Amino acid sequence: MEVHVRNFRDKGCLSYFCPEMILKRAFKPDRRRWRRQWFNTSVQVFRESDQLDALGVTVSAGGMCLFMLSDLPLGSQVEVQFLPPRSHELVRMAAMVRSRALYLYGIEFLQESNENVPAHLRA
Repeated sequence: MEVHVRNFRDKGCLSYFCPEMILKRAFKPDRRRWRRQWFNTSVQVFRESDQLDALGVTVSAGGMCLFMLSDLPLGSQVEVQFLPPRSHELVRMAAMVRSRALYLYGIEFLQESNENVPAHLRA
């Protein structure tokens, strides 16, 4: 099937759809509660008697995105231990698995461990 670009140009469809669709997609306001920072460090994940190795992808005051070769169900409670950005001390915090896409996990830090979050991540 042959598509004639000329037909789109004549009706103004190409000039209308492309820039408007791109601009709408690129400049949507961020609806997240906390600002994320890129984060590339090893993270230890503790679940019951297991200790799992993970890689931190992003971090914020409310949680973290992890790459982990494991099978954690949504809603499972874990503890994570990592070295926050611009910090020299390991932090260990309770968290809950909130989302998963293959090996990427979104975890939310639980409120009782929120005082361990470094000040520069809370902003």
